[in-house]
Amino acid sequence: MKILVAADISPTAVQICEFLQNYLKPHTTDIPEVTILHVYEPELDYTEEAPTQNWQAIPTSEHELRHIFQPLASTCKLEYVVVNQALGDTILKYAAKVDLVVMGRRRRGQMLEMMTGSLSQFVLHRASCPVLIVPEPTTRQLAYKMLQLEDSQPTIMLPESLARLKVLIGVAQADGKIEPQERSWLESNVQQTNFPAGIVWETLLTEPVNLSQELEKITDPAQQELTYYAAYLLANTDAKYHPSEQHAIDLIATTFNLTPEKVEQLQGLVNKVANFQNIGKGESISDPVKRSSIIEEKILRYAMATAVLGADPSPLSGSYTQSAALGLQMILIAEIADIYGTADFAVKPFFEEMVGSLGLVSAWLMALDLTKLVPKIGASLGAADAFTATWAMGQTTVIYFEAAYSQPEVKLDAISLRQLFKQNRKAAEAIYDRHELTIEAQKQENAAQIKSLTESVKTGKMPTESYQKRLQQLLLTVQHPQLNLL
Repeated sequence: MKILVAADISPTAVQICEFLQNYLKPHTTDIPEVTILHVYEPELDYTEEAPTQNWQAIPTSEHELRHIFQPLASTCKLEYVVVNQALGDTILKYAAKVDLVVMGRRRRGQMLEMMTGSLSQFVLHRASCPVLIVPEPTTRQLAYKMLQLEDSQPTIMLPESLARLKVLIGVAQADGKIEPQERSWLESNVQQTNFPAGIVWETLLTEPVNLSQELEKITDPAQQELTYYAAYLLANTDAKYHPSEQHAIDLIATTFNLTPEKVEQLQGLVNKVANFQNIGKGESISDPVKRSSIIEEKILRYAMATAVLGADPSPLSGSYTQSAALGLQMILIAEIADIYGTADFAVKPFFEEMVGSLGLVSAWLMALDLTKLVPKIGASLGAADAFTATWAMGQTTVIYFEAAYSQPEVKLDAISLRQLFKQNRKAAEAIYDRHELTIEAQKQENAAQIKSLTESVKTGKMPTESYQKRLQQLLLTVQHPQLNLL
């Protein structure tokens, strides 16, 4: 069997190599002959047809191609071809001599593809042999590949990050115990392999935390502010605020020498969320078809807005944008409750039952650590996590009220709500992938304004309430002509 691989240096090429490793395994009697073709022109997948102009591009060397496709050397005969010729026509010329063409395809919106065309479509409609298209990996897939490479060492948590995690666990322990669901959240967000030698989850979660000792290890001012905000958020996400939690919060502020003004500001990021949810109350909708349509679009708009906020690459600024995203999530729940005709719905306890306090905070902090280690990928993961969480919250809230409509005698408990949230969040990943480019465009368009607003609230020039309202107006009034709800 003869196979032609049209490749460049990109994550898609790595994806193609991984696919072929699995695809070629059964072919043990007839060793495949694989030609790796790189046409000396930029961005293989963005050309509408075979171009005639002379592109001024830097060629991909055979050495770079060998590095990517070396894993195939044990299962097939490899040949590398690097040429500077017409793009689409060159692939077709080589395709005439093989049994199968394998090439990548970049993810783009329908409108962009209509305007610019696609090389994969060009080859697919003209090749005389089968053409297999391997899609470009999503941002989340790419990030996890980079962090889980077989030949690399796992990312070991920095000492300050470990101390910060222990502080959060100590705050969580202050009210008596860590719930099983919270343990599950923690263990799913931080892998055992990320810990330094000798540190295990069982010890972290069961042994008492010496807060004073761990706080002394956190010396960076930005990390100190971040730790205080996260601890205060953790303590106040619960419906009940335990006195021992207040003692822990006060100890953190004293150890870090936070000024009363800074404490008030950081607490305001949490406390103002409760007021933020009361904006934009609407009337109930009794027509189920109309209600479903309005809620689905609302959930998607809020998810995209929080995704833009979640993509903030700055850990400290992320405290402010994350608080605004948290407020938007609570507004979404409140507005869905309004649509179902439930006045004065208790959003905060419902939110806590659905997502779990420790899990919410730890997931966000781990995302910030990733942002610090790998800024671009970390920011993209932050956007994806914010989107999927918001979308899942919206869908879980809908299920809650629909169940109340159909079976008023049955009330979904916390375990059921968290299971639904987890399932919906997994389903949301595919929806995020379809809207990632739109979210990225919105992020780029609003980045300067978000940064300016965040700097204003950080320096005390703007009240927290005004900051959150401005972000709401900025991100929720964006017109999306092609919201894909399917």
